[in-house]
Amino acid sequence: NDELSATLLPLLSLIALASFIPVTELAQVAKSLTDTFASARRIFTVHDEPIPVEDGPGVDLESQVDGPDIVFQNVVFSYGPGMDKALNDMSFEVKGGETVAIVGRSGAGKTTSAHLLLRFWDPYSGHIKFSGHDLRGFNLDQLRELISLVSQDTYLFNTTIKDNLMMAKPNASEQELITASINANMHNFIMGLPNRYDTRVGERGMQLSGGQRQRLSIARALLKGAPILILDEATSHLDVVNENLVRDALDRLMVGRTTLIIAHRLSTIKDATKILVMDRGKVIEEGTHNQLLAQGGLYRHLVSSQITAGNPDKLA
Repeated sequence: NDELSATLLPLLSLIALASFIPVTELAQVAKSLTDTFASARRIFTVHDEPIPVEDGPGVDLESQVDGPDIVFQNVVFSYGPGMDKALNDMSFEVKGGETVAIVGRSGAGKTTSAHLLLRFWDPYSGHIKFSGHDLRGFNLDQLRELISLVSQDTYLFNTTIKDNLMMAKPNASEQELITASINANMHNFIMGLPNRYDTRVGERGMQLSGGQRQRLSIARALLKGAPILILDEATSHLDVVNENLVRDALDRLMVGRTTLIIAHRLSTIKDATKILVMDRGKVIEEGTHNQLLAQGGLYRHLVSSQITAGNPDKLA
């Protein structure tokens, strides 16, 4: 009999469908396993990556009286095998309490110098020293407690202004927060917000303007109170009003600190104790603003092209 009864056909259809469900599940499991293996390979690649910088044993700075000196001795560094040298036999010295500016064309190695000071990487050869101690001897936490960094790209977390400030000093008092904000020209703005210091700043601080983020970063550095200050393009991309507020706050922050300024805007470093001019990973000129103008070298050319449109003597 080649006929199916009306009751048997739906039953056969259900049985056929049910028999394919395990096959479908097996295919999904196989796909999930493949994705998992691929993700695991990426995770283990990162996990197995050699650590470029490790803690040193720590150094004794209890007897330190003067501000810390910074010394680069014949430092050579590149970002990977076969790549051009970012720093090539670079040497300079910053005495305790000095304000030293590093200038040069893009790619000269200015920001790399700051990254090596923070021990994000170690040089291939040569030495970097704080107060006579090689950086490799420092415990990383100990070293970074000595340094405050104010960069052009200020990172703020999606939490309150107070929480972002207290990352610099978790046990800070309310008065310390207010004092740091006042000195950073930020307090009056904060007090005008609906929730004041409990106002959330948004992801990466997007609720604030560029100048406000910079001033909040300066307040954080003031609160930290580290003896070494690195300013990496701290006034870049700001309008005139915000730049003046930020520079006024930076002037307060720099008092009594060993300061390293990395700048493209040469007008911001006229009053530095010493200016280092970098090119192709090394210092090629060194002196004060007026001394370097008189030499007629790369610094004079940079000043001419960036600030005075052909007449650097306007800054003399």
